[in-house]
Amino acid sequence: MQSTPLGYKAARRALDLGRSGFFGGHEIDLPMDRSPLLRNDDLTPQFGYVGRLFPETRVLLLGINPGNGPERENRSGTDERMMPALIRFAKNPSPEAFAAAQSAYQMECEHWHIWKRHCKEVIGAGKLSLDEIAYSNCLPWRSESRSAFSDTVAQRTAALYAYPLIAELRPSLIIAMGKRVTQILHLVDGELPPLITWNRAQAATAAVLRDRATAAENIFATLGRR
Repeated sequence: MQSTPLGYKAARRALDLGRSGFFGGHEIDLPMDRSPLLRNDDLTPQFGYVGRLFPETRVLLLGINPGNGPERENRSGTDERMMPALIRFAKNPSPEAFAAAQSAYQMECEHWHIWKRHCKEVIGAGKLSLDEIAYSNCLPWRSESRSAFSDTVAQRTAALYAYPLIAELRPSLIIAMGKRVTQILHLVDGELPPLITWNRAQAATAAVLRDRATAAENIFATLGRR
């Protein structure tokens, strides 16, 4: 009997709770002035992916929540390729549909701004490949407030999705993509594996670069790679 894909249990639980379980209402903090197509996309959760070699490294990268992008009418190219699989899982949450959604997500994520600017450097610091990590966001839904959603929502998303995902994946290392992620995780009492915070500040000042260099050294040391 084939086991369910890693991450499925946490995703299915979040999907059963629905957006209301996180925001207190189905359409609260929903991105505004979007076309019906994009509105449907914004109501669809994104659960990231678990690489096929993740069990060998157990490295989890956690972001904040999916970005909205500047589009108001039409999907971006990556969303055009990715969202149909994610919507199919949301409508029919089977393990098979989840695996397809994970695959579609992984195919597109390295083209996003956060990956080009930060994740690529983080993965390089650990001499990792896309297949050796898992990636998800603390909050699986897009929001009008982007990463500035309230601490109430942050506490819910930590308790209702991030911690269940961590319990399911059992990572040996979590890399928080930004200080906000670390803050969200600390809003809930619970044990965490080693946690390294990557500085995502927009301005690459000398202090920021020092923070990133230290984080890179810690990633490399924690993984024990040569």
